[in-house]
Amino acid sequence: MDPLNVTTCYEPGPRVSIIILNLNGYSDTRDCLESLRHVQYPNFDVFVLDNGSSDNSADRLQVEFPSAKVLRSKDNRGFAGGNNLAIKEAVLNGAAYVLLLNNDTIVDSDILTHLVAAGEDNSQVGILGPKILYYSEPQRIWYAGGIVKYATGICQHVGLDEIDQDSKFCCVEDTQFVTGCAMMIKSRILQEIGLLDDGLFAYWEDADFCMRAQIAGYHCIFVPMARVWHKISQTAGSDSPFTFYLTTRNHLTWITRHIPFPYKAIALPLTLVRKIAKMLLLVLESPESAVAVWTGIVGFIFQTSGVPRQWLRPKAPLRSTNMSS
Repeated sequence: MDPLNVTTCYEPGPRVSIIILNLNGYSDTRDCLESLRHVQYPNFDVFVLDNGSSDNSADRLQVEFPSAKVLRSKDNRGFAGGNNLAIKEAVLNGAAYVLLLNNDTIVDSDILTHLVAAGEDNSQVGILGPKILYYSEPQRIWYAGGIVKYATGICQHVGLDEIDQDSKFCCVEDTQFVTGCAMMIKSRILQEIGLLDDGLFAYWEDADFCMRAQIAGYHCIFVPMARVWHKISQTAGSDSPFTFYLTTRNHLTWITRHIPFPYKAIALPLTLVRKIAKMLLLVLESPESAVAVWTGIVGFIFQTSGVPRQWLRPKAPLRSTNMSS
């Protein structure tokens, strides 16, 4: 029996569908799926949404993990659009929860047990996030909750780069946003507030979704007993034109949507100034990236949404790594 799709006839618990995006990321996606073989929760399934790969990784993954449901999109629909395709399929198949999971993660065997227990404990909880640590330094924290700084219009990870010790980040508690790197959502709130915003394509879609859920009266919570290890370097730079374009456009859009007055009157011009300063710094170092920042500002002004222009489109996996930008 393939342990990726374990079921039982006695009190199996709410159905959880785990959703992983793959774009030419066979090695990471394989490692992530391998870690899911060890998950102890008795009632879950796995969807892999192949987001327009050209490396035959979808076929290879389907052969190696036959109980994973591999869905295929001809085109790259971005982090939001790709996840939305799989979310619709998961909900139609009876999922009570969906867990969006970056393909470059490794999960603890008890992750679903802890997340579901926290979700079932409070009907007003809508979104849950585990503790996320660096894969390269398993005791160093990448995410232990999220805070929104209204006056400056930024989101920050609690506990970023701290060592996980001394019981400092050990309590289940409300948080202002859950990163899309590992975000579990109750299916019923999707019917109330809708899916991720396809128009954002990638970046800031998780913070946008969390704010929408909280406006609707649901809580986002941090569940520290549930753990994930993320293959991201502490010194990793977001330096592609694609990333500069989308983080610029979507960050400004997010502030316009979700930062209330009077904070918005400070946060929006301050962020715009920071983006312009970044653009000017990039002019000599990376002219293409500088143009991408400017294009993002123009895209925000004219409310451009959806798929970036061809020269900006990514060839690598789309993952959620949102921190302040």
